[in-house]
Amino acid sequence: MQLPYSRVQRILRECELYERNQTTYILPIDYGRQAVGLICKARTDNLSDLRLRLSVILRQHKARFVNRHLFKEAGFIEAVLPDKVLLSLEDFNQTLQTDALWCKATSVTTNSYEKGTVTFQCAPLDLREVKAKLRDCGYKITHSELGHSPKKALVQLPERQLKRYKEFLEQLQQDHDVVRVYDNVRV
Repeated sequence: MQLPYSRVQRILRECELYERNQTTYILPIDYGRQAVGLICKARTDNLSDLRLRLSVILRQHKARFVNRHLFKEAGFIEAVLPDKVLLSLEDFNQTLQTDALWCKATSVTTNSYEKGTVTFQCAPLDLREVKAKLRDCGYKITHSELGHSPKKALVQLPERQLKRYKEFLEQLQQDHDVVRVYDNVRV
């Protein structure tokens, strides 16, 4: 956009100040009085206003703010294994399991075998160490965060309920203060 350097710096300082004045909140949600639970991660400077806005959506979908302790905090690391091209699917999975053990990750999930993208999960306090070890193994880290993982198996919803649930999820995510939503639903 060819803005003057001083203006770019001022914009960055304003954004930083705005971020500093906001707090991150974790809002547990119970959906449809079933085994479905969500964790809504939001950044706001006005929690009561956010809860009021979300309450309208929750009422429409028979959901409520309730913590049933269905989640545990976890570290997530999305990565790409660059030399995956030479590996068969079996060797790829074996490499992932070996690397996960060596790096102290608690689990690993393949996002795309063709692209070599995976997600490692670890204890929250081990996130930095696991990232460093994965880099040493040749992984390219694309994203990492502290998030929430379901404690029990994922819930399978019937097709009609799943469609309604996705609408609910979309409405939640459209709120400008909602950063991320974690759930225990198998999609």
